[in-house]
Amino acid sequence: MKKSTIALIVAAIVCLGLSVFSVKASVTRTNTAIENIGEVAYTDECKAKIDRAVEYYNALDPNFDLKERINHMEDFDAAKIEYARLAIKAASVADARKTVEGYSSDDVKKYVEEAREVVDQYLTADQYALVENYADLAALENEYTSTGGTGGASEEVSIPMC
Repeated sequence: MKKSTIALIVAAIVCLGLSVFSVKASVTRTNTAIENIGEVAYTDECKAKIDRAVEYYNALDPNFDLKERINHMEDFDAAKIEYARLAIKAASVADARKTVEGYSSDDVKKYVEEAREVVDQYLTADQYALVENYADLAALENEYTSTGGTGGASEEVSIPMC
């Protein structure tokens, strides 16, 4: 009986130690992913880095208040907001090029849907106002997704620069 009690206590201590290590590792992994984002650009590589950081951040156990231990939250939020701005900008540029370069409505719709996915995946509702061109997304969605419109094909537009 004495040996089984000791074995049980040792097992509990090992489990506790592993749990503490796991918590620390998940915070470290998330902090590292955020630091690795670097300069934000509208590229697949940058999106993959942000996606990884978002995945790790969302996986943090809320029972341990781990999100409060994340360093550089301001930088993380700024990166997500900037990528959302760039995704919306890409949709706006595709819309502008529809007239100039013959993009189809389906091409533009693809960019609009991608921008919406980025906004929904990366931002909270209260962060939408921080994306300076969020109204452009709403307008493009109104044109290309909800009404099935053809966009501004008859408008003369200039192509905005990022």
